[in-house]
Amino acid sequence: MIFFSNLEALDKHQSFLQKRIHNPHLFLVGGCVRDLLLGITKDPIDIDFTMAGNPLELYAEMNTKGLSHFITEKFGTITLIHQKDKERNYQLTPLRTEGGYGDFRHPEEIQRSNSLILDSQRRDFSINAMYYFSIKQQTKKELDFTSNEPKSLNEKELVKILDQEGYCYLANLNLLILRDENFIEQVFSEGKFDEDYFRYLIEIQKTCYFWTEGESIPLMKGEDPQSGSGGSSKKNPLSPLYEREWSKINKFRILIDPHAGVTSLVERKLATVGEAERRFGEDALRVIRGIRLVNVCNHALLLKEGEGRFDKKTKSSSKVSQHLWEKAKLFDFVNTTRDSIKKNAHLLQHVAKERLKDEICKAFTKGNPFNFIVLLEAAGILPILFPALGQTKNADQPIRYHAFDVYAHTLLTLKALQELNSDYLVRFAMLYHDVGKVAQYTAYEKATTKEERGEIAAGKLNHRNSSPLMMKEDFKKLWFSTKEINDIARYIAEHHTPGEILSANPVNREKKVRKLLSEKGYETVNNLFDINIADRMGQFNPLQNSSDLTDSYELKNILKKLNEEEGQFQKSNLAVNGTVLMQELWLEAWPILGEVLEKIFEWVINNIEERNNEKEILVYAKSYLKNRAEK
Repeated sequence: MIFFSNLEALDKHQSFLQKRIHNPHLFLVGGCVRDLLLGITKDPIDIDFTMAGNPLELYAEMNTKGLSHFITEKFGTITLIHQKDKERNYQLTPLRTEGGYGDFRHPEEIQRSNSLILDSQRRDFSINAMYYFSIKQQTKKELDFTSNEPKSLNEKELVKILDQEGYCYLANLNLLILRDENFIEQVFSEGKFDEDYFRYLIEIQKTCYFWTEGESIPLMKGEDPQSGSGGSSKKNPLSPLYEREWSKINKFRILIDPHAGVTSLVERKLATVGEAERRFGEDALRVIRGIRLVNVCNHALLLKEGEGRFDKKTKSSSKVSQHLWEKAKLFDFVNTTRDSIKKNAHLLQHVAKERLKDEICKAFTKGNPFNFIVLLEAAGILPILFPALGQTKNADQPIRYHAFDVYAHTLLTLKALQELNSDYLVRFAMLYHDVGKVAQYTAYEKATTKEERGEIAAGKLNHRNSSPLMMKEDFKKLWFSTKEINDIARYIAEHHTPGEILSANPVNREKKVRKLLSEKGYETVNNLFDINIADRMGQFNPLQNSSDLTDSYELKNILKKLNEEEGQFQKSNLAVNGTVLMQELWLEAWPILGEVLEKIFEWVINNIEERNNEKEILVYAKSYLKNRAEK
């Protein structure tokens, strides 16, 4: 479903920019238009716009009061950021043409242009090449279309009209959709709005079309749209549309769609602007951007389809359930775009690593990581971005633990995790938590004795030790920060810890969770428990009954209870410190002091309420030192 009415949300931004730039002839373009039409957002925060003119001259003349601002002179892009609303930013790249992409990424030649058509031809995908324009009516002359036969439209009918006529005016929304290039150039000659030609197109439209966001409501011939069929008192469902007084227009609204972006939205098919081979050859980043775009749009559409549906099992209204997958019409690629992505995947080697990382993180943060990885694998890109993960395909595991190979298990765990946890670092940890198993199980196959297998399990080939190292190697190449890599590595190294707590005596679970909370903090431990749940969900192992997660959720409940009642108890919360211990026990600073403090902490944390007082701690410390000396 397309939400044309959402475009009105852009009017306030258009008015704001028109005042700041002192020019009414500017166009909002790209993601802000696309996401409103899809219903993904109702108030975008990243707004790209364009207009005719020299960027340096535009920059010098605009009113930047209350805005942070800068210009990238090489490409003529001007960025404006609200000082009060810093998440909101506007980017102006004046109308232009590009050519000569020698490095598969950046244009060697940029020429200024006053043509929307020429500007649109440099863009990547049709759904990103739609422009929105609105302007207040300067004269009070009413539009003459009241005598036309009224008819409501559905999406398929609208696409047909745009294909045949090249334009369509939706009266109840006061929105003109322009497809035909000649009409676009006439309405916006040299990038400026021609009101007379705008009126001409509307007045020659034979039918007065109405847009209903949902099922089309047909008007029968002879119906009075205000009173109902045949003059009866029964009100026609379309009558609320007339309450808008659409014959008295005070603002013109136009959606410029030279590359059939509306059709792409209706059909849910991602298509490039012009020839796919040329688009990807110009800018190789578009290869992964296309995959990420399909992924993010699908995820947002599924979440929107699931709005208001409360899942009792997960206690969440945002879970993408199976019936939504089956019901929703999802994005895919047109065949030429899909084939070209596969063919040009190797060009990613020419893209700066930080740009690749940016696209990947967007998919893992705002999209559906599971689907993103599946699309990467289908396009042959997985070994390029995540080599260690690519090697897990067809790497078998012991059937007593897992029903699938390492790769399939990893994807299943990732799919489970993304419905539990939105932290992109935790999701990356899930992606790489088992990559070391390939070498580990290969070594097992060569081992001939139980002792040799034991050495492998206890050594550097154990995947708990090797997986973090393999992750570091791959993620450094993608320019992840040291902090990001270390955080991911810690989750991978500790991903078995919750399982070890569960396999121990249930009586000790609270003590062990309290210690873990003390060492790592609530958020980290909660993330580890989510990883544990997802890991078990990805096993599908009837022998271990991985579908019964009662004990894993018990750990989460214990953690929540401890955090609410006690908080994170740390060494700094002990009733004694190093100075007191040195004075009372005649201890030297290090290393014996550190050892005693560690033992005191381990003892106190098992019964904080009774043990965390100076007297009890000193008695315990003296006893420990006495036993230590006797040994």
